[in-house]
Amino acid sequence: MSDAQPGDPRLDYTGQTKAAVNADYADMPGGAQIVLVNKTSGAALDGGTLLDSGGAGSVSVSIDASTPGGQYVLVATDATGNELAQTVAFYISNDDSGSTL
Repeated sequence: MSDAQPGDPRLDYTGQTKAAVNADYADMPGGAQIVLVNKTSGAALDGGTLLDSGGAGSVSVSIDASTPGGQYVLVATDATGNELAQTVAFYISNDDSGSTL
């Protein structure tokens, strides 16, 4: 028997590219926000994705080129800022090896 109860919001990391982090979500309320959070500092980065209708689906959260490298999680919050779910931790490495600057 699964520990997850029906109606418990879920957010599952599914992969990433240099430009975005991807996740699947389920049982999310309408108006939930998915944000990128620095695991070390706890700071949420600007942006994120608003789930207008909630429910289940896939989401892609952009990674800005200026995002510092480090350990991150995606966090789902409700309209009042309460945490609903988060992904496993993952790493972002924004080195300048491909930069044209």
